Amino acid sequence: MNEERMKILRMIEEGTISAEEGANLLSAVDESSKKDSAQTQQEKNRYGIRSFLGDAMEKIKNADFDLSFGEYVEYHDETIFYQESFNDVDLSISNGSVKIHTWGKDEVKASYGVKVYQVENEEEAKERFQEEVQIAIKNGVFRLASPSKKLKINVELFLPEKIYAFIKSQLTNGKLNIENIESDHFQLKTSNGPVYGERVSGKTCKIQTGNGEIELKGSRFDDCEADTINGAIKITGDVGKIDASAVSGAITIDHKGKGAHTGFYKTTTGRIQVSLPSEKRIDGVLKTKIGYVSCELENYKILKDKKDVINKMLEFEAYEQFEEAYHIEAETKTGSVTLQPPVKL
Repeated sequence: MNEERMKILRMIEEGTISAEEGANLLSAVDESSKKDSAQTQQEKNRYGIRSFLGDAMEKIKNADFDLSFGEYVEYHDETIFYQESFNDVDLSISNGSVKIHTWGKDEVKASYGVKVYQVENEEEAKERFQEEVQIAIKNGVFRLASPSKKLKINVELFLPEKIYAFIKSQLTNGKLNIENIESDHFQLKTSNGPVYGERVSGKTCKIQTGNGEIELKGSRFDDCEADTINGAIKITGDVGKIDASAVSGAITIDHKGKGAHTGFYKTTTGRIQVSLPSEKRIDGVLKTKIGYVSCELENYKILKDKKDVINKMLEFEAYEQFEEAYHIEAETKTGSVTLQPPVKL
């Protein structure tokens, strides 16, 4: 349970959840650990971590700054940069969402819808935007920063097609969507909102959200780390190493290609389903407290098999005819673990 506790403490420190909500979550994690051997599944759903987690996360999910600051003035605008050279992208927005994708032009275009609170007219709103929002290309970095929560900015960013060095995006309240981009490194974070990626590739990718799902489609990375408190994780693509963890949410992994070699998957309240990469020698450990373990591979070798009422564990090997290996560790507290064979072997 230490990992779950560290996640919750980190969310309290960063302000994603209140101290009271964090205390409830910590109590729920402790209670879940103590009562695993005494409670039935029905009792856990009613009194255990699901109740505390659901209440706390519902508050986060329903939080909307629009309701906090009253009336606003809304307008649309765009900024275009011509023939500017940069390799890094750094986005920081306190209130609003971001969509990033490439296009077949050399210039950069930032198109945004803006809501400015506590102003009288559009002219005053635009003045506030100019004062509080930084958008510039300097020292090889495209930077967009909007630190004020009283200014909501939904950005669609069009980037030239090339391989970037580093793409970083940090949001407080909003979703993040990235498409058709290649960068050596991605660091994507939102405190309240989902993260979606499609046809995204690079060396490393680190994704974190406090409240929202994480989904990558057609992704290709050497190393990918995905972490959410409340939400599902879905990754499809050719990824060497995946480290995915959730407190409340399912984890679904569908390996494509032959690049995968390691997978670590852990959730507290959710199922884990992994479709294996092709032409790999497989070894791994599957665990669940309350649920079932299903290994759908043909002729796999059982090294250790534990089938207690509240503790199930399978350690196994399979497809020993292949030279390259894939190692998997999957663990859930109150869900099932399912391992599926590759589509083509």
